[in-house]
Amino acid sequence: MSAAEETAVVSKVIDGDTCQLEDGRRIRYLGIEAPEEQDRYGEPATQANHLLVTGKSIRIEFGKPREDRDGRLLAYVFIEKVFVNAELVRQGHAHVRRPVDVAYRSALMQAQDEARLAGRGIWDSIGARQLRIAWVQAKVEGPAKRNLNDEYITIENQGNQPVDLTGWKILDEAGNPYLVPKFTLEPKRKFTLRTGSGKNTEQELFWGSRTPIWNDNGDTIFIRDAEGKLVLSHIY
Repeated sequence: MSAAEETAVVSKVIDGDTCQLEDGRRIRYLGIEAPEEQDRYGEPATQANHLLVTGKSIRIEFGKPREDRDGRLLAYVFIEKVFVNAELVRQGHAHVRRPVDVAYRSALMQAQDEARLAGRGIWDSIGARQLRIAWVQAKVEGPAKRNLNDEYITIENQGNQPVDLTGWKILDEAGNPYLVPKFTLEPKRKFTLRTGSGKNTEQELFWGSRTPIWNDNGDTIFIRDAEGKLVLSHIY
């Protein structure tokens, strides 16, 4: 076992993505984020984490940095062959969040896709099951501020029912919001959201930003419905 790994026993869980070891140290699971305690999905996430790890010996693979600002250890957690971080995502109790080590990105994204398409846990809305990010164009030719409409994302409705996106928000990791105007995405159709300005159509919407939104070196696309519920999370 390398210096970046160790084994320990879990004394209790704190919430859906945090546990405490017998020696008092706390582990924050890397690459995922579970709902907060006050969220209606928070308690099921905490219970799922409890059933997975409480009282059990875990193998801890530490991340970089090793701790967060609250002093919690940042790690990927395993119980024998079970990858705990991915299992919570697969059950629909958490979504994938950056940073994610390249070695675990595929497993986490596959777990999220499985949960979302099955409508488990946090992904229980029609939109969560039907929408997907079909394309992300973050890098543009030339000065980004002069070519803002060359930066875009494409969203697809791969389901068999229309999805009314009116009043929904599309956000990046920094929390920059785009409020969707009156708009319905028909089944098996796509639309492109361009960063700059233009006239909205059935195929294109325009953010109206004067600066780039999507980071060239990676970002997360969040889609929340009109009530603020997470419908989609996509990292690139």
